[in-house]
Amino acid sequence: MDKYQQKFDKGVAFLKAGNLDKSLNIFNELIKADPTNGDFWSERGVVYFHLTKKKQSLADMDEAVRLQPLKPYRYSSRAYIRGHFKLTQEAIADYEKAIELDPEDAVAQNNLGMLQEQLGYKNEAKKRFEIADDLMENPKGNTDVGIQGEPLEARNIQREINEAKKNESLWNELKSLKSKEGRASFGKFVKSGFKNT
Repeated sequence: MDKYQQKFDKGVAFLKAGNLDKSLNIFNELIKADPTNGDFWSERGVVYFHLTKKKQSLADMDEAVRLQPLKPYRYSSRAYIRGHFKLTQEAIADYEKAIELDPEDAVAQNNLGMLQEQLGYKNEAKKRFEIADDLMENPKGNTDVGIQGEPLEARNIQREINEAKKNESLWNELKSLKSKEGRASFGKFVKSGFKNT
């Protein structure tokens, strides 16, 4: 992915900032340039997810799994999206596969427990939560390992987007401090917990 890394990073940055159209355009270009790269398909699937395009999102996640069947994060990403769209049994199967590939993935363990709990499997869910808690307190390895064995940082796309929006709001408020009205508005902004009202 090296020759496409800068463009990929830009697409992820647009996604985090909530600029979904620009992000989608970049991932479309990347997939056209290299349709064998699972990262491109997965990220575009996340963009489609945020655009609430269920069919396209799941199709891209399926392709990412097909291209990288030994990568646990592919299954847990698709599981999250399947769970969101109420495909609970399919999401459970994906989390189980992710855990089979990486039993030390605390997030997958926890999320599987949440789905089991939704279905009324309280004992199974409790076991998953205990495993997840233990893994969070005593990390034993990577939450994801790529095809070639390289460690990858676990990501929470929704949290990244929320943080980017919060930082953008703070920056806009700081820029407005040049005027008296801006300073008054900034005071309200701080009191509201950094949320534009």
